Amino acid sequence: MAKRKKILPAPAEHLIVDGYNLMHAWPEVRRDLRGDIDGARERFLNTVRIIHDIGGTRTTIVFDGQGLKPSFEYPSGEKTFTIVFSPSSLSADAIIEQLVAKSPEPTACTVATRDNLVTESIRASGAVVITPEGLLDWVDRCASQQTTLLQTRRRKQRQQQRESDSPWDALG
Repeated sequence: MAKRKKILPAPAEHLIVDGYNLMHAWPEVRRDLRGDIDGARERFLNTVRIIHDIGGTRTTIVFDGQGLKPSFEYPSGEKTFTIVFSPSSLSADAIIEQLVAKSPEPTACTVATRDNLVTESIRASGAVVITPEGLLDWVDRCASQQTTLLQTRRRKQRQQQRESDSPWDALG
C-alpha cells in the first residue's frame, strides 16, 4: 500500500499575516489594489481564510490602520480568524512583533511577510517566517485538500443514495 502524501504542512498554532505587505507581494492582488482597495482586501482575506477553515489554523491578518486604537474584526464571529488594523501611531509590523512577543509560545507562531526587518525580529523570538510564495503554496494545498474533501463527501452521498433506493421505486 502506497504511503499517502501529506497535503498540509504541520499546522502552525497561530498564523500571523502582514496584510498589505503580502497583498503587494502577490501580483494578482497587487493589480486589484489600483482600483478597489476594499475589494482587493476582501478577496485577499477570502484567499487566506482557507488556511483557517480547512487547515484549522488560528489566523490573524494585520493591516496598517488609521484610528487612535487598534481595531479588531471577526468576519465570521470566530475569534480564531481575526483582522487587526493598527492604530495610526503604530505600524502593522509593530503589532505583528507584539503578537509574537506576547504569545505564550512564540515558537508556535508563523508569520507571513516579505519585510526583512520583521523577519529578523520574528526569527529572533523563535517564531517561523514564511515568504509570500510560501503562504500562497499553503493556500493552494488547503484548496486541494478542500477539493478532495468535497469529492469524498459527494461520493459518500451518492453511495448512500444508491443504497437507499428501492427497486420498487421504479414501479412507481
